[in-house]
Amino acid sequence: MPPASYWLVRLSLVHLLLGFTAGAWLLVHKAGWLPALPGLLTVHVELVLLGFMVLFAVAVAWWILPRTGGERPPDRGAWTAGGLLAMGVWLVVAGAMGVVREVQTAGRLLELLAVAGWARLLWPRILLANRHHRAS
Repeated sequence: MPPASYWLVRLSLVHLLLGFTAGAWLLVHKAGWLPALPGLLTVHVELVLLGFMVLFAVAVAWWILPRTGGERPPDRGAWTAGGLLAMGVWLVVAGAMGVVREVQTAGRLLELLAVAGWARLLWPRILLANRHHRAS
């Protein structure tokens, strides 16, 4: 497993833990045992959906998709795209919690750039995998 995949999978699991914690807070709040926190539903959705599911999927795809030209591409692009996605998630979370709401826009922009980066990195490898699948 390349180092970028290894660490991005670990980061996605941290997002999962924090997202589950936010979800648990929401459930316990419904029972009336904890106070409401503004934006907690957005935090929960952001951490679990983008912070865990998307980051985990692209990190594993970076590891498992066939290599173009027989060699693994350098991890530089994966680190950049993964970092942009993680920073975007955290900016959206900060904005949802009311730190500065305007940072949500910046966070969404970083997430969009990360998705474009991942598409650029993974698309040639997806096409290669599709060619191998059709040949067999």
